[in-house]
Amino acid sequence: MPTILEGFNEQRTPMSRALRTKKSAKKEGLLGHVNNHMHDKCYSNLLLLLLLLLLVVVIVVVVVVVVVVAVLVVVVVVVAVLVVVVVVAEIVVIVVVVVVVVVVVVVIVVLK
Repeated sequence: MPTILEGFNEQRTPMSRALRTKKSAKKEGLLGHVNNHMHDKCYSNLLLLLLLLLLVVVIVVVVVVVVVVAVLVVVVVVVAVLVVVVVVAEIVVIVVVVVVVVVVVVVIVVLK
């Protein structure tokens, strides 16, 4: 014995079945198109976000590298200046020692 729904489906004419199927297919087609369109939009938005994230990472890396290089340049300059100061101080000490030795020798020679 057929159920109520089976009996209802049997009472439909082939034309009403075709119209109903066509409307369902049309709805699914439109919904599928909207879903595909939104799906494409989501992927394009995700790709844009990834591109933006990559850009931010590149900018941060470049800034960090520039800052590190600048700090290293400053350190090298300071070390070079300190080396020059130490070398000049050593030269001054050597000159002073030589002058003192010469003065002592001259004084000893003059006093003899």
